Amino acid sequence: MDAIDAVDVVIVSFNTLDLTLRCVENAFLDASVATVCVVDNASSDGSLDALCLWARIQLGQPQKLRVEPLTSNRGFGAANNHGFSVTTAPFIALVNSDAFVGDRALEVLRNYLQAHPSVGVVGPRLLNRDATFQESRYPFPSPARAWADNLGISGLLQKLGAIKALKAGAVDWLSGACLMVRREVWQQTQGFDENFFLYAEETDWQFRINKAGWEIHWVPEASVTHLGGESGGNQKEAVREWFFQGADRYFLKHHGLFGVFSLRLATTAGAALRWARQCILPGGRPDHAAWIFRRQTTSALPRVEARPPPLNRGGA
Repeated sequence: MDAIDAVDVVIVSFNTLDLTLRCVENAFLDASVATVCVVDNASSDGSLDALCLWARIQLGQPQKLRVEPLTSNRGFGAANNHGFSVTTAPFIALVNSDAFVGDRALEVLRNYLQAHPSVGVVGPRLLNRDATFQESRYPFPSPARAWADNLGISGLLQKLGAIKALKAGAVDWLSGACLMVRREVWQQTQGFDENFFLYAEETDWQFRINKAGWEIHWVPEASVTHLGGESGGNQKEAVREWFFQGADRYFLKHHGLFGVFSLRLATTAGAALRWARQCILPGGRPDHAAWIFRRQTTSALPRVEARPPPLNRGGA
């Protein structure tokens, strides 16, 4: 495999030992992959020792599996930035530890990028555990979109037949479960904003990539199974808070204070409507809606902080 065609895979791991091993194994089945780099966010489940042992037994070439242990959990974006900085291939696939690439999926994504020089990021068709379709294409968030989502207008439009075509093409942004990016795109945009810990970081980055003049395309000919929700482990409460923190930060960064207030009002209204409906319906769970209402009406607004200095781009 020529160096200009090589793909490096970056996997961020945090206490997902079994899933990470399966993810690594699937990645190496793709002939386009040169190196798999696992960036571990200070796991405590024995991931590091297990990965090194797996490399010796399964590969016989430990250098093809690079394990990068971090001393603390720095979040999804920061860990991926670290993975970019220590790899060298011109194409980098970011794969969640609970995502498993299908037959030649990464090769298909790589070939698509090579054939479309204006495209900077591509993503595959995502499948659920039972092989059913999992949506991964979204419009960029906005105050108007927040109101449409929380008042049920977006869902109503989908039910009325506004179904997206299942063909390759440009989108606003794609789920970060599996993305392939040109190295030059990462260098040009300085990668993920590390002020985002978990959630909305891939939306923010793709927004900036798009603003820099690159297209983002969905490529359904490549398929990846994504379990979803596994990376959070037993931190369900923390994950829920990180989700709303990410949304707050995105809106403040790209839509200002008006955007944040609009988001808070929209999600508060949506939570109130869901709470009322779930109180009436048998088997309803109004507690989650009540939590959102309390959180959105009492939490302090985020600040847009200066981004940490960019990582050393050595080897890029």
